[in-house]
Amino acid sequence: MKGILHMMIKVLVMPFYKNHAGLLFFVFFLMFGIVESTQIVFYHQSLIYGMLSSGIFLVVVFVIWLLYQLKSLHFLLKNLGDDAYSFLSHVTLLPAAQSFLYFLLISFITFLPVFFYTLAIYAIGIQQAFYEVLALVFVFQLALWLMNAWMLNHSIRQRHIASRVAVPTLALPYQQTQTGIYAGYLFKEEKSALLLSKIFSLVLIYIVKETLEPGDDFRIVGITWLFALLSHTYLVQKLKTFEDHSLSWTRNLPIPVTKTFFSYLVLYSILMVPELLLLTGSIGRGLSLLQFTLLPIFSSTFLMAIHAYLLKPNRDPDQFLTYLFWLFLGCFMLVLSKLIWVTGVAMLLISFLLFRKRFFQYEPVE
Repeated sequence: MKGILHMMIKVLVMPFYKNHAGLLFFVFFLMFGIVESTQIVFYHQSLIYGMLSSGIFLVVVFVIWLLYQLKSLHFLLKNLGDDAYSFLSHVTLLPAAQSFLYFLLISFITFLPVFFYTLAIYAIGIQQAFYEVLALVFVFQLALWLMNAWMLNHSIRQRHIASRVAVPTLALPYQQTQTGIYAGYLFKEEKSALLLSKIFSLVLIYIVKETLEPGDDFRIVGITWLFALLSHTYLVQKLKTFEDHSLSWTRNLPIPVTKTFFSYLVLYSILMVPELLLLTGSIGRGLSLLQFTLLPIFSSTFLMAIHAYLLKPNRDPDQFLTYLFWLFLGCFMLVLSKLIWVTGVAMLLISFLLFRKRFFQYEPVE
């Protein structure tokens, strides 16, 4: 039986950490890299104490944990439904309770980065006698693991049975255009990933939006917007895969490269419309009208810079996370320097030149 668990860890957990290494590294960098080494202990003690003593702060942390667990659930469900992982269906030969226990362990292992930090929360909470809050933290995390385990176990045992409840597909108009085809793919085939990305970015922007006051620095909004964009990078990869599998033949059509480039640019601008609408109430509170108009330009060029990199001939897939890290870090520093408009223009020009150069040279990476 240990062999079965080992196999599940190898084909489910290890790909999860490999695919999300960039996101985990960014979080680690924000938690430990931006604080002076002499202040790290005091900083995290204050952070944990604030979480234990403030109900609003605790709810925010719970929401972040929930989003992380939903992201891992989405990844694991996608793998379980993939034909390449059909051999995992043999797990259904085990008793339901035993397969549920295996998935519970898988859910716990994918949650380990959060759990390790939770140990520090328990230590400080016991020291400060926050026993009721610690009990709530334990129950909440256990509920997350049980939820994932039940969903995974139910999914693999019911995979050949038609679901009674299906996530509705939004039919989009004008899908005969390039932008419409790409948007239709996201809403039809990647609606779960799109929904998770939107939940994360909207919750993040809403939390920051509610704290803004007149006279606040725009950099607060700019950095928050950058993190919201980071949650959409997975969608760029999925669009590129869709293009490789279904639309590679369109490169032989008499469609100008410039038109294709701006089709993607429009799509990535539209993708951030919900977040933009959420920020309309912040105009005058840390966000001017000019800065508000810069955000969709910045978002479309940031995502387009990622798309242009994915067109790199003979690229090493393992280098994508390195590129994403440096792109994020560069944009982060430029936003802190109040140069978001320079960043947007520079990324627009560079991504256009790279896109035009690489579009016809590109071959899908196996």
